[in-house]
Amino acid sequence: MKQGAWMEAKHLSERLIHYDILRILAAYLIVMLHLSVQYINKAPASVEEYLQWQQAVKLGTAARVGVPIFVMLSGAFLLHPDKQIPLSAIFKKYLPKLAVLFVFWSFFYALTEQNFFEHIGRIGLSHSWQEINWSKFWPYFAQGHYHMWYLYMLAGLYLLTPLLKHITAQASKAQMTYFVILCVLMTSVTKLNTDLWHLSVLGAILDKLSLSFFLGYIGYFAAGFLLSFYTPGWRASLVVFALGLLSFRFTYEETWKLNPMFGFDTPNLLYFSNYSPTVFLMSFALFLLFAKLGFIKLWKPLQMLLLPLPKYMLAVYLVHPFLIDLCRDTSVLLPAQSAWSLPGNAFIIFILSFVVSMVLMQVYWLLLRGIRLVFRTAKC
Repeated sequence: MKQGAWMEAKHLSERLIHYDILRILAAYLIVMLHLSVQYINKAPASVEEYLQWQQAVKLGTAARVGVPIFVMLSGAFLLHPDKQIPLSAIFKKYLPKLAVLFVFWSFFYALTEQNFFEHIGRIGLSHSWQEINWSKFWPYFAQGHYHMWYLYMLAGLYLLTPLLKHITAQASKAQMTYFVILCVLMTSVTKLNTDLWHLSVLGAILDKLSLSFFLGYIGYFAAGFLLSFYTPGWRASLVVFALGLLSFRFTYEETWKLNPMFGFDTPNLLYFSNYSPTVFLMSFALFLLFAKLGFIKLWKPLQMLLLPLPKYMLAVYLVHPFLIDLCRDTSVLLPAQSAWSLPGNAFIIFILSFVVSMVLMQVYWLLLRGIRLVFRTAKC
């Protein structure tokens, strides 16, 4: 059994630096993806604006892999045989953590949606609560902010993890490859038929096959395990890299063709979906590239600087939409006239999100320690 990059670590608890770097890169790409909406979703009014729009589409295409990489990293670690996850841990550890995160952040964004924090400075805290429209607040809270679908999706994958771990423990490399290919095909064909082909016969066949288990992000989750545990050799890897690069080019060029100059009000971003076959292939290529970099050894001081960063990336994901809106309102970001301001603006938001996440996490840990100390004192 070939175990690829995982053989680089004697114990699962050891840090895999190449995956830490990939997690940080994925978080940055997600920030850039959400910022790219301002650049891409507005129809250009001139030839010069259209050329800038094309470049923004190219950058947005590169950013599409951020969320899939997050999911693949989760699959790589959670589905690894050395990672023991009893069924009870899902309900006592993993899901409660997600629930706490969702309740806190969804409540925060639901308040933000009703300008609660702006009202505090104008009419005071008590009056701000009275201004809230609770009939709109609670549905918004239950659904979460636009980016919090990720927590719902992750909860679903957690529920499947004990079953998937049994599959990955028993399946061969060929069987896992078949599993991932089936997920990609079912998800991509279903998506393309729904949004592009509109073939009623194909839709009926897909419905009768009843293979909905293989739809969605489970393909990314399983692929993270497959490409990390059974890292292919360089010949096969070069094929995956080539497919990833071709998919990248196909995605932005086909998006240009779907949206000719002065031919649209709202752009058609069919291939930007995480269920697009091109996004699958781009994500697999980038993940595999880093899986092949398990041999890298960073300079010791740089490694010590890097090690604490990945644990803040989920918080960066959760807080960055608020900072995007705040920075736009306060004109902190670079002007959006040029597409090349997008990576710079993403870097600004990423750094600010990281700083805020660090502060919030420190406050959280201090509160947690204080609560534990109170309970210990009470027991004594």
